[in-house]
Amino acid sequence: MLYPFLGLILQIIYLLLITIFNFARVQVMELFSVYPIAFIELFIGAASFICGLIGFIKKANMILSFFVMALGIMIIFLFVFMYLLPEAGSPPPIPLFYSE
Repeated sequence: MLYPFLGLILQIIYLLLITIFNFARVQVMELFSVYPIAFIELFIGAASFICGLIGFIKKANMILSFFVMALGIMIIFLFVFMYLLPEAGSPPPIPLFYSE
């Protein structure tokens, strides 16, 4: 029963990170690079998906577990689209699969 709620808490932290505490994200990106923020967001997405999956396997609050899994997948897809794919001819922020 604990795992879906842990995943939901991680997703609330992600939501707060990209809305209310966006100024802190921008500060970290300016001081260091985009890598710390990107990997924190990827970790939150993957961890919340895994928490939802564990809750789904243990049959603990199935609806919440499915919801947490779906949002975890959406966070991971958002990471891929924001950081790994090029946009309108400009290279991606993390050039993992992109070579010029």
